[in-house]
Amino acid sequence: MVLCIMTSSKLKTLLFICITATLVSCAKGPRDSVSHQQIKEQPIPKSVITPFSAQELYQQAQAEQGKAQHNLLLSAAKQALLENNNKLALAITENLKQSKYSSVREENLALLLEAYIANNELQYAKELIATTDINDVDKNSRANFLWQAALLQSKQKSHLEASESLLTLASYANTNQFDGYSDKIWASLSALSNEEIERLKVGAKNPALAWLNLAQLTRNNLNDKSALQFAFADWQRRYSNMPALEKLPKAVQQIFDFTPFSPQKIAVLLPLNGQVRAQAQSIQYGLLAAAVKTNTQLVFIDSQQDITALKEHIASSRADFVIGPLLKDKVDSITNETDWPWPTLFLNTPSHSQIAQGDKFYFSLSMEDEAGQMVSLFKQKGYQRPVVIHASNNISVRMHQHFQAKWQELGNTLESYKFNNKGDLEQLISKLLDTESSGQRVKKINNLAGMTLETQAHSRQDIDAIYLIADTAQTQMFKPFVDVSISPTAPKIPIYASSRSHGMNLSSTDLRDLNGITFTEMPWMLSEQNTLTLRQEYLSLFKDNDETLQRLFAMGYDAFTLVNNLKQQQQMPAAIFPGLTGKITLNSDGTLVRQLSWAMYRNNRITSVREP
Repeated sequence: MVLCIMTSSKLKTLLFICITATLVSCAKGPRDSVSHQQIKEQPIPKSVITPFSAQELYQQAQAEQGKAQHNLLLSAAKQALLENNNKLALAITENLKQSKYSSVREENLALLLEAYIANNELQYAKELIATTDINDVDKNSRANFLWQAALLQSKQKSHLEASESLLTLASYANTNQFDGYSDKIWASLSALSNEEIERLKVGAKNPALAWLNLAQLTRNNLNDKSALQFAFADWQRRYSNMPALEKLPKAVQQIFDFTPFSPQKIAVLLPLNGQVRAQAQSIQYGLLAAAVKTNTQLVFIDSQQDITALKEHIASSRADFVIGPLLKDKVDSITNETDWPWPTLFLNTPSHSQIAQGDKFYFSLSMEDEAGQMVSLFKQKGYQRPVVIHASNNISVRMHQHFQAKWQELGNTLESYKFNNKGDLEQLISKLLDTESSGQRVKKINNLAGMTLETQAHSRQDIDAIYLIADTAQTQMFKPFVDVSISPTAPKIPIYASSRSHGMNLSSTDLRDLNGITFTEMPWMLSEQNTLTLRQEYLSLFKDNDETLQRLFAMGYDAFTLVNNLKQQQQMPAAIFPGLTGKITLNSDGTLVRQLSWAMYRNNRITSVREP
């Protein structure tokens, strides 16, 4: 039997295996001086050093037949992985997938996964993980399969899948044998939403249940240190087999040590004069509305001064926290300032990506947040062929670029189109749905038949979703074009839009044209129940404010309320702040990210939906 390792387009940069005689029925050859009985058929722990190289084990396998040969090949694959002879390991394990011995196939699964990962064949690894029932893996190999799966899932930020693998692993092995297990499980759980943790708790047993309850109690008591300590003491009593606090991940220990921001006086840097005065004033009103029932004082400082003057004003005000500035150039200047002693919540993001600086945080009404949220939804729904249609203005182009980048990170390609005006949009939809060529075929058939047939043009059926990034007027034009272009017999294509499509003063006719579109929007603009009282008060005072000013009021309100939660969110990245502008989480670089609410145009009205 000969193994030929060569390049193959089917397996990207690797192999495949050429076999002159099959694994099952290799011709007998002279036996090696070492008998196969000297090689243990059980999995070889990585801590055990075999006296044979992978190549020697492979040569021994050539002298055997049947199951003995396959067991030796398993040993050769294990040794090849230890030696970083990854191509040989993959060549062997790919062939052993077809072994007629179930025990060999079961033991091979973990080795095959490890070989895929070692050769950077990550798509094959993901498919193997997704299609493998852990009960089909050899009992002695299950822990290793789950560990390899979790490492890959963590690296790809698939936190829910990584958590599931790590929690399952705990039921098959002593997790102490896996270096960094505690840190991995905590990092994965910390990135989950409360709803995801609740789902994982269904049917969970110790120690998985202990980890899940620890994640819950820490985030539920972040704002009350005494309640946190009480809850943790109860957790230790219930799960006495779990490590003591000093043996838990450092990230857990730090939760008990941090002191939240609790400023008595906040300096607010806003452009109180100039072209954006009205926008700054709306943020100012939001800050004041949030602070009215607290003992915190706000000191407003015009940000249109140089850094030296700003520092002097802040110091003389004796502020212990700063909110602002709003304009990007000032944000950039202060971000790069080495001598800036105050913890600061900026009201914009810097022009370039920044290195995390412990007490500098960035909050903005970023439209890119919406595009990223849509990527997450499309991934969750399993869409394979979405299409993005976007207007040619700067905001829409930026959102499209962000969506495309995030979509491609998932290993997907994207079909997208840009339009400038109504004429572009009509032609684009005809081209996109391929109704023009279908219509021409209908016309040709009619000419051949010498009569008019009752035949309709057919639209494409390979598109599984459309994401429209356009303003309200453009969205109103778009939807009717799509409705008349899709064949009545074809499945409806779900259409999604951003908050830019939403207008507060839409007529019933406008709403009718938009029926069926799902979009993202901040809770404040949807008058959700938890915002309703405040919104009614706001509208009674500022009924003439346009939608931009209304959104900025909500931003100011959230900015003030966020201050007391920032330290907690640093300790627990998945901790969610339920704001007027959305559900807010904190990235490792200090950027606050919003998850907006979902709503749908349905029956000529706007309806909030929990999950589209």
